[in-house]
Amino acid sequence: MKVLVEGIGSMVFGSQLKYYNELNWQLIGIDITNKSFGLYKVLKPYIVPKYSDKRCFEVIEEIISKEKVDLVFCTVDEGLLEWSKRKEYFKKKYNTNVVISDKEVIEICVDKWKTYIFFEENGIPTPKTSLKSDYDLIKPRFGRGSKGIYYKNVLPEDFDMNGYISQELVKGEEYTIDVLCDLGSNPIYIIPRKRIETESGVSTKSVTVYDEQIIEYTKFIVSKLKPIGIINIQCFKDKDKLNFIEINPRMAGGISLSFASSDNWFKAIECFFYNKEYVPKKVIYSNYMFRFYNDLIIHESNLLQE
Repeated sequence: MKVLVEGIGSMVFGSQLKYYNELNWQLIGIDITNKSFGLYKVLKPYIVPKYSDKRCFEVIEEIISKEKVDLVFCTVDEGLLEWSKRKEYFKKKYNTNVVISDKEVIEICVDKWKTYIFFEENGIPTPKTSLKSDYDLIKPRFGRGSKGIYYKNVLPEDFDMNGYISQELVKGEEYTIDVLCDLGSNPIYIIPRKRIETESGVSTKSVTVYDEQIIEYTKFIVSKLKPIGIINIQCFKDKDKLNFIEINPRMAGGISLSFASSDNWFKAIECFFYNKEYVPKKVIYSNYMFRFYNDLIIHESNLLQE
């Protein structure tokens, strides 16, 4: 089976690569620069324009057509909405399955204001949020990780809130909940990971935790949102008080810990799309992940042409 993966230059792709390789898939990787380590680790590497370039999906469609791609994993926030809009098109024209939730789900998740409204309308505990500078934490409506986050007390007087939200500061331990849903939005795995240490918004140390309160709330969120494939949800817990912050309709950076604590979720996804039986494995809790760096050295003469 031929599988297309994007964003293969990210630090976290290295920890996910072994799970792709376990399945003996023909892996096709795309990224926006030839200085992307993943391009030198996959069977078929391609360099594509940024999502802000109107030619981006023209180039991607050419790759899908040429390589006869069976399955696509979307991992880059900036492209999620456009992939969701095109998934029926790629299925009908090329018989290519794009592993992503429907457009309406993605629209809720990628816009933090719409996420807040979704939480409020469904009675899910979440910090108070405003489109004005009412609260102490200033965040981009669209964005990922810790980029573009400010505190209200250090904002310039002329700061433009257009494209930002303000949010109440909450305290407690931070969790990422990895969720795998089948094509009917039934949750197959829900695995909370307590984030012990992070770097640029990505977990570098974490541990799987059985927390019934978090798991039950997550089941409720999934029942209302109706995602498919892999998503992750972020929350803070202070004693018994929960505050849900974000829903990311893609793999989290630390998802390798959830794979190692259950099963290779890519295998499950293949079963979902190709009508094979999948039997979930028992989840292992109290598993720790400690992330470390590994280097790939490439001489200039071996760099791919951009």
